[in-house]
Amino acid sequence: MYRARSKTLRVKMVVAFVLVTFALLFTTWMMTKFVLPKVYLKSKLNDLTSTFETVQAILQQSDGFSEDTTSSLDSLMVGKNIMLVIKDGKRVIMANPLYSNGTKRVQDRLDEILLERNPFGIQKDPAWEKKMLRKTDSYEIYEMIAADNEDGTGVFNSSSESGAKSSQHNEKGGTYIDLFGIVGEGESYYVYLSSDYESISKATAIATSFQFKVAVGILVVAAFVIFLLCKIITRPIEDMSKAAEKMCRLDFNAHCPEDRNDEIGELGRSLNMLSERLEKTIADLKQANNELERDIKKKEEVESMRRDFISNVSHELKTPIALIQGYAEGLQDNVNDDAESRNYYCDVIIDEAGKMNSIVRKLLSLNQLEYGEQALEYDRFDIFDVLRGVLRDTEILEKQQNVKVTLYGEGPCYVWADEYRIEEVVTNYISNAFHHVSLSKEIAVSVKKTDAVVRVSVYNTGERIPEEDLDKVWIKFYKVDKARTREYGGTGIGLSVVKAVMDAHNQKCGVINHEGGVEFWFELESADDERPKQ
Repeated sequence: MYRARSKTLRVKMVVAFVLVTFALLFTTWMMTKFVLPKVYLKSKLNDLTSTFETVQAILQQSDGFSEDTTSSLDSLMVGKNIMLVIKDGKRVIMANPLYSNGTKRVQDRLDEILLERNPFGIQKDPAWEKKMLRKTDSYEIYEMIAADNEDGTGVFNSSSESGAKSSQHNEKGGTYIDLFGIVGEGESYYVYLSSDYESISKATAIATSFQFKVAVGILVVAAFVIFLLCKIITRPIEDMSKAAEKMCRLDFNAHCPEDRNDEIGELGRSLNMLSERLEKTIADLKQANNELERDIKKKEEVESMRRDFISNVSHELKTPIALIQGYAEGLQDNVNDDAESRNYYCDVIIDEAGKMNSIVRKLLSLNQLEYGEQALEYDRFDIFDVLRGVLRDTEILEKQQNVKVTLYGEGPCYVWADEYRIEEVVTNYISNAFHHVSLSKEIAVSVKKTDAVVRVSVYNTGERIPEEDLDKVWIKFYKVDKARTREYGGTGIGLSVVKAVMDAHNQKCGVINHEGGVEFWFELESADDERPKQ
């Protein structure tokens, strides 16, 4: 897309520049052809008028036509391409060099004008066409245009009494601007001024023809130069368009060049700033989206846990409630009258109520741990003291089940943790081991220290946990062997409590299948160096 757009912009710029150049050249050509002659004519008229007014002033200030007058008039006409002729009646008393090299047209025109104002001299020459340009009380200005005059010869005769002057010329007409004026009132002077006007017409024709040829060349060169300039101008725009296209694809590694100090460079810097802000905004949006997804996931997990909790609690409490209800109704109906049966019914009710109480307490404890409602109280203690204390409480079970329990190590081995919660973990592990021990009926409790971590393991001989169930044993109410669990009164919550306690400590726990049994373990931070808990 950006290539097509840049090419379209380049073509539009070239066409626009060419059209502007053409318009300027055409306007210049039209001005040269039509306006310049008028401007030149006006300049000629003003030049003739100002010259006549100066001649008039010189003649009026002079007392007769003297050498000083002639000198002043000669000085006036220096550098002017104007013919000056002054007559006193029939006699030429002043003429500049242009008159001595003058034409038959000038002589005939002068005599014609004199004949019109004072009837003397020769007949009018019909070979010239005249056009009045300006007229005042003192002078008249005409544009003289030559008609066909093949031989171009003529003779000027001012008068037979004043002497004969003749000159022959080889001229084929043209266009002139003539001024005839009268100075004075009585003995008047006749002033004649003439200027060649055809030269500007010819120059204009040559200039317009030349301009047309030059304009064609200029247009070709201008189009090529403008094309190169447009290419140079549009190249950074193409780069910015490529960068913008990458930004549209959320690729913010692309940057526009910023090495220019013009509007394009400013645009590039603005695009780069926009890219950085977009990248930051999108990163913030992604982070917010991830947090929202986590919140939604957590909410879904909480909702799932709530449903599972209700379902599991209902399932776990259903049996003891049914038993309590059944035996309580039996007592109420006096199903058995003997004291032994009533005591048995009461024992069952008390036992089932105890199980319900245990489930509720464990669930409350688990809930507090999972939702962080109960803060841990860290202490430095010897893990062997905890292990020995729990094992002392299980000595009755050892004798009843004929189980061999061994504690490897003597300690001390200090750790940082919540002692009450860790005692709960150890109790759950050892209780779980007693419930599942079989075969050689051995339980081994060991402590192993590595670097800054202390690992406590509880191993019991017996059946291995199916591999597909290893990750599920930490789930609330999950039971690998439901019949066996129900047989010893298990709730399926103990290992969930272990997992919650270790997560609260930011420590690990796990289970490992061995050839002849199962090992449960957990890790704690070592405190042998007696450094304070951070």
